[in-house]
This record gives sequence, structure tokens and C-alpha cells, in this order.
Amino acid sequence: MLDWSTIGNIDNESICDALNLCNHLSAHYDPNNYNTMKILRKLSQHKYHPLAIATLLAALLINTAFVWYLETQRSQRQQLAMNQTAQAFLNQLQLRLERSFTAAYAIAAGINQAGAEQIEFKAYARELLSYYPDILAISLAPDGVINDVYPLEGNQQLLGFDLFAHPEQSKEAERAKAAGKLRLNGPFPLVQGGMGVVARLPLFQLSDVVSFQGFINVTLRLDPILDSLHRDYFQQSHYAYQLWRYDADERRQIIWRHANLPPGSTAFTLALADNPWQLDMHYQATWQERLTFWLEVMFALFSSLLLYSFALFYLQLSSQRGLLKHQVAERTEELQQTLQRYRSFVQASNTGGWEYDQSRNFLQCSQEYFSMLGRKRDQYDQSGQDNLSTCWLDLLHPDDVTPASKAFIDYLQQPVSMYESQFRMRHQDGHWVWILSRGRTMLNEDGSPSTITVGTHIDISTQKQAEMRLRLLEQLFEQSSEGMLVTDPNHTILLVNKAFTTISGYNSDEVIGKTPKLLSSGKHNKDFYEAMQQAIQRHGNWQGEIWNRRKNGELYPEWLSISQIRDTRGQLSHYVALFSDISNYKQNQEKLNLLAHFDTLTQLPNRTLLIDRTEQAIQRAKRAGHQIAMLFIDLDRFKKINDALGHEVGDEILVQAAQRLQTMTRSQDTLSRLSSDEFILLLPDTNQEAAGRLAKRILETMQTPYQFARDPLSISASIGIAIYPNDGDNFFELNKHADIAMFKAKEDGRNKYCFFTAGMQNQFNRQLQLENALRLAIEHNQLQLVYQPQLCLNNNKLTGFEALLRWQHPELGFISPAEFIPVAEQSGLMIKLGEWVLQHAIQQQKKWFQQGYTELVMAINLSPVQFRQPELLTIISTQLELAKLPAQCIELEITESAMVEDAEQAIKTVDAIRQKGIWIAIDDFGTGYSSLSYLKRFHLNKLKIDQSFVRELLDSLEDRAIVTAIIRMAQSLGLKTIAEGVETAEHQSLLQQLGCDEIQGYHYGRPMPAEAATAFLQQQIASPPSQP
Repeated sequence: MLDWSTIGNIDNESICDALNLCNHLSAHYDPNNYNTMKILRKLSQHKYHPLAIATLLAALLINTAFVWYLETQRSQRQQLAMNQTAQAFLNQLQLRLERSFTAAYAIAAGINQAGAEQIEFKAYARELLSYYPDILAISLAPDGVINDVYPLEGNQQLLGFDLFAHPEQSKEAERAKAAGKLRLNGPFPLVQGGMGVVARLPLFQLSDVVSFQGFINVTLRLDPILDSLHRDYFQQSHYAYQLWRYDADERRQIIWRHANLPPGSTAFTLALADNPWQLDMHYQATWQERLTFWLEVMFALFSSLLLYSFALFYLQLSSQRGLLKHQVAERTEELQQTLQRYRSFVQASNTGGWEYDQSRNFLQCSQEYFSMLGRKRDQYDQSGQDNLSTCWLDLLHPDDVTPASKAFIDYLQQPVSMYESQFRMRHQDGHWVWILSRGRTMLNEDGSPSTITVGTHIDISTQKQAEMRLRLLEQLFEQSSEGMLVTDPNHTILLVNKAFTTISGYNSDEVIGKTPKLLSSGKHNKDFYEAMQQAIQRHGNWQGEIWNRRKNGELYPEWLSISQIRDTRGQLSHYVALFSDISNYKQNQEKLNLLAHFDTLTQLPNRTLLIDRTEQAIQRAKRAGHQIAMLFIDLDRFKKINDALGHEVGDEILVQAAQRLQTMTRSQDTLSRLSSDEFILLLPDTNQEAAGRLAKRILETMQTPYQFARDPLSISASIGIAIYPNDGDNFFELNKHADIAMFKAKEDGRNKYCFFTAGMQNQFNRQLQLENALRLAIEHNQLQLVYQPQLCLNNNKLTGFEALLRWQHPELGFISPAEFIPVAEQSGLMIKLGEWVLQHAIQQQKKWFQQGYTELVMAINLSPVQFRQPELLTIISTQLELAKLPAQCIELEITESAMVEDAEQAIKTVDAIRQKGIWIAIDDFGTGYSSLSYLKRFHLNKLKIDQSFVRELLDSLEDRAIVTAIIRMAQSLGLKTIAEGVETAEHQSLLQQLGCDEIQGYHYGRPMPAEAATAFLQQQIASPPSQP
């Protein structure tokens, strides 16, 4: 018996011995044998009848299920075959019927083409019957009364037959008429004899009022069709079936029947010309199939009785073997109790036991072995087979597989002392569990090592985590970039890290045992340190900026944090101080403060500092009653110079401009750079007259050429002036009004200065209102295109339209393009606006092209901003591809100024557009800078003569000479000409005499919406205008 008083002193080696004993006893004795013997003995007393009967019932149940399965499979095969037969029958029936029905459509087509009176019905029907052998007769029934039938022989009784008067067919006829499409009627007894069906196709006169004309009737005798299909599909089958439908009175009508149908028949639907039929079928088993079923039942019963006999025999035999085992069980009962005590001890110690048999590579494990991994023992093979991998190696961490397996193999090769190893194994939920594995190889009777090794697994994850945390804290302490020191409650330094040495210059042996006072800078008085100590005592910590002294005597600022550390009893045990050198941080703060208030390029105050100084100047001006002037200075065309010559030249211009401006300022003035080429000059105690004099001097100074390594460069400026308090009482109002005045100076021609007025504000507000409204109009499609036609003078035909943009605002009313186009250009909306026009104009051209007007050309205006857009050709090509339009359908109108502003780039752009096949025209030709040398290099198609020359053409010899010269020049260059603004027939006639190719103007057609333009186009194609 086990002495439980010694359990507390048992070591790991004793556990291994106990597990070895447990595993061996389990291998040779079954602890459940004793209970099994009691059951067997009880069964023996009852002659095993209950168990034998249970066997019989189980066998009957299994055999019954097997027979049911065979019958189910046989039934499913029969059902599948029946489904296939029924579907094939219905498909063939539908094919034959619907094929014959098409004769009605053929005759209807003939009537629609030639008319009911002209069609040769008999000849037509005779030819159709040769193609449709199932048709019995074809008849015509105007207003429902049959007046013609083919063949007449055997069908004379049909003539005069009124479909609407017949009691059985009237409802069917009414339904066909109401449906307005072919409807199958019947089956019903035919006038010719027998059962048949009639396909009736109603005919209607389509005019202002739809009127019913009559029926085309195609009559089929149904009996031959069904007999033929019966022979093909049901002659050799074992099916009971019937074919039926609902008649006009919703009564069930049997069409065809073979045997009576039992309940549970399968239904199949046939959709026929608005009159569905249904086929019900049921399979009838043969006598062979019924015989097979009963043979299966007899076999099941016989096999169940046979199994019952075997079970009865086996139980009698087992009782004898049980009696023998009973004696062994009684002798080992005490040993089993001892074994159970050992097992309880192992379970209570939360230790997993294992036994490895090297000869079979078999690892037998206890439930505790798997429980510490969140797993169950019955999930793993414990049957004595090769399982070392599944029970151990496969569960190891990938990094531990090699060292752990090597340690175990090395021990097995030299099994001396104890085996011990540490590794990680995967828990069921995915995390890793640290395991301490120990074991010992068992010895044979002769003292030699056996093939059996037993051992234990202990979960040491908690200890490992504690070790890792300790190592992490050590690394954190030593590798931290912040200085750290630890003192006792008396402020004696106990520990410092490397960062402490790096920052202070003191090594650890120079400070340990001393107090932090040796780091004092002397910049803080006694009150500072007392306040710090009080905060620590009150809150347990303190942090703030403090100055300390390095070992070399240098003073430096640091950010210091001090915290109290208390033990488990709440008693103060240590102080921990963390600090970092913030010298660089403070220097960066000073730099950031400089960057936050000054421009890095010119070193002038920036917007933030300017606002502050402006508010200060306003406060002083309020008290003294003085005025303040704010000058908004913008360099003219700086962006173009910057883009053309590069940012280095642009920056140098800004620096030199700032230097020039600074030479003209007083000490109390503030010169600031706002952005790019914009400067603000704030003049305290300055009235309007003084501000104007200074602005004039600035303009003169800024015009002086700037000196560079290359040639000197001249650049002017535009200045807007706002005066406090008349034009605003704060920085933002003064800045806004000076900005508005500056834009006014640019509009007046640049190199000027302008004082702000209330009228400018109104104009600015109007422009801002239009800008916001235009942005919404583009987004919500509130714009409209109108189209003005263009006429060819050579053939007097319409050649195309020019797309013109209009804007009718719901609140502001009609807004002229002359007003909103400049707003779009100034606000940057011109690109979006131009793309909107391009997209909608091409879509309208697509509609006309699809209507057959393939020669029509759509003229679309391009703004200079659009023309300079790098993606212009891609945008146009994409729109044309989406509309599936040829490029020749589009003509782009470009102003002279857009082309000559950057002629070389313009030539490349025009060439790229022309290579796509798109037409190019110069708009408003003659009004701008017309260079014949550039014009010759542009590959254009057309010149558009501006309406300013056309308007006075009849009265002005100068205008006539200009127009004549433009036309002659265009002809010499191979270009076409079009004159716009043609308002009278006299204008048209004179332009035709001068050789102009096309005209556009109110005389020929005003701009009109798309619907009106389409109507105009149709009218012009139908009746073109006559020569004037």
C-alpha cells in the first residue's frame, strides 16, 4: 500500500517511477475487466436473451434500411426515366404542333403584303400544306365567319361556320380575339369528324383606330399525332398517363388517357400558344420488379435470424472465457487500487506523463499531457503504432524542432542519468506553451537499458514569461535613449544606465553612492526644489524642464520625470528618474519660430507676422486718429518668366525685388511676402496722397532692369492700395480690398497702381457670385448649347453647325458669354467649362450622325487655356471614341492670339490634331496679331472672317478690301473661308461674288436649341434655300 504521508517529499524521479509502473500495469491488465465480469455473469443468468434479441432487432433494422435504400434507388431510376420520356414526348408534341401553327403566320404575312382581297388563298394554302403534313385544313374567317377553306373537299360544311355563334367554340374565339395573338383552341370534335385542335390567329386593321378583321384558322387532326407519338414513346413502357387541359369554362378536359392514374402522379406542363396542356404520369411496376422486392425482404429476414443464432452462440462461448478472467481480476484488484492512487497523485500535480517505446517509435501519453495543450487524448493515435511525430514533433515550435529532437535522440543513444529538455508546444487555441520535459530509460532485469523511456511534462510558461519580462526590462533600462537613475528613499544613487553616462558625462562608478545634487546647475533656487519635492510627495511623480550641469561643466536643459516606487506593503522603496537632453529641441523651436514668422527666401515677415503687426498698427492708429495704407504689390507676368527661365531666375528676381522695396520703407513700415510674387507693404501713419506717391516710386523702381549673368531682364508691377479706416478696420478687409484694387490695376493694363473703391467691391462680388454659380452650373448641367447653322455658298447646302454656349441661371437670369467667359478664365474653370462644351457638342453630333447626317460638321470653339492644355488631344480622342464618331465630323475653332502666343508649341499641337483628321479653323481672323509667316506654317483648314468686317461690308470700302484680301490670301494658301455675322441677302450675295466659301449669321439661321436645330436640319435637307 502507498504511504500518502510521504507524497509531499516525492521528487521528479519518483514520479517517473510511478508513471512507469502505471503504464506497465495498464499494458497487461484492463481495469474494467472486473466490471465486465459482473455484466457477463448477469447476462449468463438470463441466458443472454436480451442481448441476442437486441442483435436481432438491430439486424432487422439494418436490413430493412438496406431494402428501403434499394427500393429508393430503383424508384429514382424509374422516375428519371419517366421524366426523360415525358419531356421527350412533350418536346416532340410541341414541335409538331407549333411547326404547323407557323402556317397561320405565313398566310398573315401574305395578307399584310397583298391584302385579303388580292391574295391567292387556295394556291397559297395548297403550297403550305405540302410543307405541313399534320394540317387538316386552313381557313379564313372574316369577322369570325369562315368564307374560305382549303382543301374544300371534305370541309364544305365549314363554309359559313360562325365561330362566335357556336356554343362550344365561341368562348375560345373571344379569348383569341381579346389576346390579340395566336391561340390554340381545343381539342374538340371537328366538323370534319374526329378530335382536333385549331390555331387561331386574329387579324387587325392598323390605322387610326385598330379594328378586328377576322381569323386565320389552322386545323389539325389530333388523333394521328398522338397515336404516332404513343408508338414512339409509350408502346413498350409501363406508364399510366393522361393528357388534359382547362377549357374556356375552366373545366378539366381529358385530351388523351392510358389507364387510370393513382394518387401521387407526376405532372408535366406543355406551354402552347397561350393554352397550356398538362401530362400526368405514373410508373406501373412489372411482376418481375414486385418479385424482386419480396425476394429482398425474405433475404433480409433470413440474414437477421442467422445473425441472431450467431450472437446467441457467441454469448454462450464468452461466458466461459469470462469466468476464467474473473479469477485474474479478483487477484489484481488490490494492485489496481494502488495504480489508481498513483494516477491520482500525477493528476493532482498537474504533470503530464509519457512513455516512449523506441522499438515501435510509439509515444503513449496521459490525458494531462494533452490537457496542458488544450487538447484531448482521444484525438491522437494511442493504439501502439508509430506516432512520435503526431503526438510530439508536429506540435513543437518550428524553431525548437531541431534542438529538441536532437536532445532526445542524444539521450536515447546514451541513456545515463536523467533526460531534461525545454521547448515550446502549440496550444489548441494557437499560442505556444513552454514545457519542461524530464524522463528516464527503464532497465531490464539484467540492468541493461530497455527500449522504454518514461517521463513527465510540466508547463513552465509562467516562469518563462517572467524571465522574458526581466530580460526586457534590463534591455529597456540599458538601451533606452533617455537617461535613467534609481535612488533609495534617501536619494542615494543605486543604478544608472548608459544614456545617463552619454548625457551627463559621468560613469556609473562616479555617481553610485552619491546624490543627484552633483548634477545641479545652480540656475534653480531652493524654492524650486522644495516645490518639486512637495509635488512628488503629493502626486507620486513630477515632470518638467530643468537645467543641469555635465561633467565638463556645460549647462544643458533636460526634460525630467521623477516617480516614486512602492513595495507590496505600500512603503516607499525607490525613486526612478528619467530625463532627456532637450538642447536640440529648444534650438529647433527657435528655428521653427523663425520659419513661422519669416519667409525663407527673402527673409521678409510672412503673413502670420504681418497680421500681428497690422493689428498692432490699427490699435495705435485708433488711439492717435491716424490713417494706415496697405499696398498689395504683384509682379506682372512673373509666372511666365518663372516657367520660361526656371525657378532659380525666378527666385533671384524675388530676392532683388524685395531688396528694392526695402530701400523705400521706413523703420515703422512692414514689408511682407505673402506668396510667390505677391508683396504687402504696411504703412502706418500714411494717408492716401502719401501712399500714391510711394506707389508711383515703387513702379518706377521695379521697372529698372534686373541684372543677371545673362541679358538684363525688365519686369513691372501692379499695385492695389487700401486705406484704414475707410477701406477696412482689420487686416483681412484691408488685404481683400487691396487685392481687388490690384486686380483692377492689372485689368487696366498692368504697371499701374489703383486705389480701392466701392464700385470695385461690387464688381468683385459680382465676379465671385458668377464664379460660384458657374462652378455649380457645370456640376449640375445648368448650361445649354445652341447651334447656329453654316451655309456653303457654292452649292447652297447646309454644311454644319457652330456650338455656342448659353447660360440661363434660375435666379440671375440670362448671363452673357461676354461676362461669364472671362470669369471662367480668371477662376481656373475654363478647362472644365471647355470639356463640358466639347462633350455635349460631340454627343449632339453623334445623334445627328446616327440619324444619317454623316456629312455634317460640328464647329466647337477652344479657349486659349484649353488649347495650351497638354491633355487636349487625349480628351478630344476619348470623346470621339466614346461617341464612335469619325474625326472629320469635328472642326475646332481657335483664336489667333492663342496660336501666336507660343507659336512653336501651337504648330506642334495643330499638327497633332490634324493628324487625327480633325478640322482646324482660325476664329475671328483679322482682329488680332496676324503673322503671315506663322499662318503659312500652320496646317489649317479654314479662316473665319470676323463679323466686325462683315457688318459694314456693303458701305465700307476698307472692310470690303480687308475681306477681299483675306479671301484671296486663304485661296492662295489652300484654305476655305467662312464669314460670320451675315444678316442680309445683300451680304450673302456680295460675299459669294468675292469668293467666300461659307457664311454664318442671322440671315441664314439664328442660334437654336438642339431640338429646333434638328428640325431646321430636316427642313434644309428636304428643301434647301434658293440662291439670293
